[in-house]
Amino acid sequence: QRNISVFQQTKILLWKNVLLKWRMKMQSFQEWILSLFFVPLVFFVSSLILQIQYPEVPYRHLGHLDDPAFNSTGATVTFTPVTATTRHIMNKVASSSLMTGINLEELDDERAMEKAWISNYENIGVVFKDNFSYHLRFPTSHVVIPNEVLGYVDSCYEFSDTHCYSPRYWYHGFLSLQSSIDAAIIEMVANHSVWEEMKSIAGVRMKSRSIVFSITLEYSHFLIVVVMCFFPFMYFLSMNVTREKKKLKVLMKTMGLQDMAFWLSWSLLYSLYVLIISCLLTALVLQEPFYTSSFPAVLLLFFLYGLACIHLVFMLCSLLKTSKLVSSTGFLIIFIFGFLSLAVLIEDVPEPLKWFLGLVCPFAFNTGIAKIFHLEKYGIGFSFSNLMGEAYFLFSTYIMLVFDSVLYMLLALYFDKILPGKYGIPDPPLFCLKASYWMRSRRGSTRNIPGSTANPEQLLGDDAEPVPPEFLGKEAIRLHNIKKAYKKNDKKTEALRGLSLNIYEGQITALLGHSGAGKTTLLNILSGLSFPSEGSATIYNYNLSEIGDREEIRGMIGICPQFNTQFEVLTVKENLKTFAEIKGIKSKEVEQEVQNILELLDISNIQDTQAEKLSGGQKRKLSIGIAMLGNPQVLLLDEPTAGLDPLSRHQVWSLLREQRAGRAILFSTQFMDEADILADRKAFISHGRLKCVGSSLFLKKKWGICYHLRIHVSKSCDLENVTSLVKGYIPNATFSGHSQDELRYKLPLENVNKFPDLFSGLDSCSGQGIINYGVSMTTLEDVFLRLEGEAATHREDEHGPCEERGVRCPDEARPRSLLLSDTGKASVQGLALWRQQVSAMARVHFLKLKSSVKNLRSILLLYVVFLLPLVLQLCVVAGWQSVSAWQLSPARYFSPLGRTSYLETTTLLVYNDTGTDIDDFIHVLQSQDLAVEIAKEENITEELKHNGAIKAGVFTLFSCSLKSYRFTVLCHLEAINCFPVLVNVISNSLLRTLNSTRHIQIWSHPFFSLFNLRYWDFFMTFYLIYMLLLFPGFPPHFAMGYTQDYKAGARAQLRISGLFPSAYWCGQALVDIPLCWILLFSMFGLQFAMSNKISGSASTFFLLVMGTLGYGISLVLLIYLISFNSRKGWSCDLWSFILIVVGLITLFISRAMDHLIHPSISLYVLSLLVPMYPLMGFVINNLQVSSGQGEAQNTALGRAINGATSVFQPYIHSVAFILLLRCLELKCGKAVLRKDPIFRISPRKESSQQHPKDLEEEDEDVKAEREAVRNAMVALGQEE
Repeated sequence: QRNISVFQQTKILLWKNVLLKWRMKMQSFQEWILSLFFVPLVFFVSSLILQIQYPEVPYRHLGHLDDPAFNSTGATVTFTPVTATTRHIMNKVASSSLMTGINLEELDDERAMEKAWISNYENIGVVFKDNFSYHLRFPTSHVVIPNEVLGYVDSCYEFSDTHCYSPRYWYHGFLSLQSSIDAAIIEMVANHSVWEEMKSIAGVRMKSRSIVFSITLEYSHFLIVVVMCFFPFMYFLSMNVTREKKKLKVLMKTMGLQDMAFWLSWSLLYSLYVLIISCLLTALVLQEPFYTSSFPAVLLLFFLYGLACIHLVFMLCSLLKTSKLVSSTGFLIIFIFGFLSLAVLIEDVPEPLKWFLGLVCPFAFNTGIAKIFHLEKYGIGFSFSNLMGEAYFLFSTYIMLVFDSVLYMLLALYFDKILPGKYGIPDPPLFCLKASYWMRSRRGSTRNIPGSTANPEQLLGDDAEPVPPEFLGKEAIRLHNIKKAYKKNDKKTEALRGLSLNIYEGQITALLGHSGAGKTTLLNILSGLSFPSEGSATIYNYNLSEIGDREEIRGMIGICPQFNTQFEVLTVKENLKTFAEIKGIKSKEVEQEVQNILELLDISNIQDTQAEKLSGGQKRKLSIGIAMLGNPQVLLLDEPTAGLDPLSRHQVWSLLREQRAGRAILFSTQFMDEADILADRKAFISHGRLKCVGSSLFLKKKWGICYHLRIHVSKSCDLENVTSLVKGYIPNATFSGHSQDELRYKLPLENVNKFPDLFSGLDSCSGQGIINYGVSMTTLEDVFLRLEGEAATHREDEHGPCEERGVRCPDEARPRSLLLSDTGKASVQGLALWRQQVSAMARVHFLKLKSSVKNLRSILLLYVVFLLPLVLQLCVVAGWQSVSAWQLSPARYFSPLGRTSYLETTTLLVYNDTGTDIDDFIHVLQSQDLAVEIAKEENITEELKHNGAIKAGVFTLFSCSLKSYRFTVLCHLEAINCFPVLVNVISNSLLRTLNSTRHIQIWSHPFFSLFNLRYWDFFMTFYLIYMLLLFPGFPPHFAMGYTQDYKAGARAQLRISGLFPSAYWCGQALVDIPLCWILLFSMFGLQFAMSNKISGSASTFFLLVMGTLGYGISLVLLIYLISFNSRKGWSCDLWSFILIVVGLITLFISRAMDHLIHPSISLYVLSLLVPMYPLMGFVINNLQVSSGQGEAQNTALGRAINGATSVFQPYIHSVAFILLLRCLELKCGKAVLRKDPIFRISPRKESSQQHPKDLEEEDEDVKAEREAVRNAMVALGQEE
């Protein structure tokens, strides 16, 4: 009994997937190695993030600006543009302000200002945008980076230290210059001096909590790496799913597989994979940088993201056809949206846009990671306890990732139904709105079937045999006017053209016809693998065109398509068990059902053999067994016995005859004898139309049944006498042809009663040259040929396999070796021939590489990976430059909205210390669109709760007016720009008091140049090592041509053609080595263009060039050795990865050895043992010398020895690899036909006789036959 259950199917498919992973060990190994590779990579990127835990900031009075807080004597201040107004302002600043004693320098533009700063890093710059707006440009060491979202903190390791200058705005002259310029502008506009008010501004650093100093843009590398951590799983999952979806999934669906079970089985397996990697990554990031967050909260974030990535692959697999497209698209989605997510680090992304982009899981995940970084900055961390508090946004991230997972799964189910691929019936886009999709059909419900459908044979007239009365009403399958057309490149091909036919229960029906007649198409339509363009088809009154009916039909049919249906790595028994559970057979009955099928098909002896190790015939029997699981009512078999031996064919025939009672069996075949023996009814299809249908006897009668008389005669026989003899007994007999010793006649069926007399007559005429005779009947093959319009003589001229006999000539009986040299003599020999072969092989190899899209794509992809850190770094720098100019606007801290969170704006706190009313000052502040809060005594404490405060005091020398106020600015360091913002507020307040409506605006724009060589030194050091680690992965993609030639048989063909082994390898090297050099020098050229990190004398440059040339040669030769020894082994992709990993491990070993032994010794040893290391060792040694590290720089001799060791070691490797390659060709290669002028390999002398071992293993009958031939040869020689 079959009861299809999603749980049962999911369970068995999950078991199947686990077995697949266990038995495909190499793929699983690659999958886990690549996935685990991200763990140390995340650790490495995490270590690059500069996170410093600063102590709590103590409360401190900073004094006044004129204390002085900054000594400006001798400082150089550059300004631009140079106008009369700007010159007046700056001269005023230099002569009568806090900045007296400075040196002014006029510059043409801002680029000139940056160049002047590069020559003198202590320069200060002022860039006027207009008379009331300006940028202050200080060195980055003198001011905090003003962009708050970048995460800089103005703090100190120890606040009691005399070198602690926090806040830097106060101690390094920024506020002094700002207040001086503001005072000069106010005096120029209002013609009134405010120098006293500005220079008397006091500062107070309020108490702040302990915070983490970190640069937000440094998180970009971490975010890009961590968002890619599940891509290896996505890649291998796409391979597995697309492979199964191509054929097996749609076949399983015809057996009743629920789509949800298929996707859940993979989802559950990879959920476990994701959980393991998530635990490792969480444990890693909790050490650094998420050291205050909780393990479960971060783990859940990683797990939900990994699950969403898995379901994203499902959706892409439903949309795209190949695994390459799926994996490539998945990579682009993750990388692009992971890169877009960096925007949340530097800008406030609008919430609606954030939710919209969050529909793509990489963006949602990285947004959550960025939020955790923000929480870590304040020492809060992320945990479930603050999920509804400070970490409320992480809760929405959880929701978004769960929503993404569900959405991707639903879309995968949806697209899988409407875009099933090559096989399968597509559902309409709005299928889920139809009632038939949700409501299952009831068995036996009536259908409106056209009247002609009941008896379609009537349309054929005399070409259809009437159905016996006992089968009327037992129509299992009804086909009415079935049409199927395919369109490709605007060309329409009709496979079926209005075919109508009934298939009856209790009968075996055979579909016959030429190749391409439409037999498979018809079976695919009935199986649900295809959909008719027109017409209707019903199976037991269930309509194939209805979605609900198809579910019922799947439960009653068994299918054996043309292709074999099994999972290759599962055993025969495991395959049967899997498909039995999919068909809904109860779990407790599965074992009995499987054993029954094994016994019926006589495959019990191979039940524990994996399907990939079966012969073609055994696989076919397994496919038949799968079709018969569950006792289906309808069996649809497409050439079921193709590839079976005669005994197995008869077993299958007997089995089908035994099983036909109570079920309808429809099969197609190319064997007419099989149809004649097995089928009750035969339906001939030609060019998509039904030609005739009926039993064998009916068809033979209809299409000229007769008997064929063959008479074997001697040379003395008279043809006319024999013909007269035959016609004397059977006048209607016709002569159909003759050969050397055989005459053929056709005898009508109605003259069967005269056959005994004819035979007696032939027996009595043995003296006329008649040796023997035989009679055969017309076969279905004759009918087939007649139907296809073939001439009868096409078959009559055919002979049986034993009809022609002859004597093999003596030369054919003697085995001998036909060498190329036997057929002629080459016109070119020696070195001239060798050079010609090298040139030819180089050209062939070049053309192969040129046309190999896969290899070129792999090389391009690796080059993109090489450029990726550089592009990312340039984007980070460009992004930093675009946001480094930060307007010091009060709106960023204070607003009229009155929000109180430290992450938001707050009101401006004002403390009245004048003893009188300060409404005029409050009014001026409010005119600047600032929400003001009057402080009470208890509001002023050491720990300020607002973003900033102004304390207004009063001078004792003047009357109480605004101009006589003394101001104190109070700030905590979490609001990093608070001090200059409050000074700007005071400046604009003074300006407005003097009846001016203008507004002074200021920007902080620290000096930073993209062309600062010192900045690039650190990055390029890392980039050089990264390049040399990555480069060994390039050659396997273009230098492993031997493996491809070996698998294709081209290498053996070239050897037989007389190709020298050395010519083959030299021809390859002529292309591979220059290509390797081009890649290497292009990478080094890019390095030199970005930085002069590898610098030195001409000798250093010469050594680098020589080392690069030798390195390219040795690396290519190493790949040749690998390809020779792994001719049937791992792919070039895997070898590329292995070489990169070996280089990385070697680098770690070299670093460890440098600490244990002398660095020079580690350089010598590793350069000798690891062919990938010499160039890397040379570069590292040169970097150490240029930076003054290590001991190699102590003497010129030491530097020369180290350089020579690294540079010339590849040439030693190259010589050794050439000798090894020659030895491999000599020992393991095939015999050569000519003496190799380079490798000096001579042709081997081989005996033409068989090996004795072969003779000993021959069977007795073979030995007897060999002895008989030998005796016959001896006798023939004696006669001659």
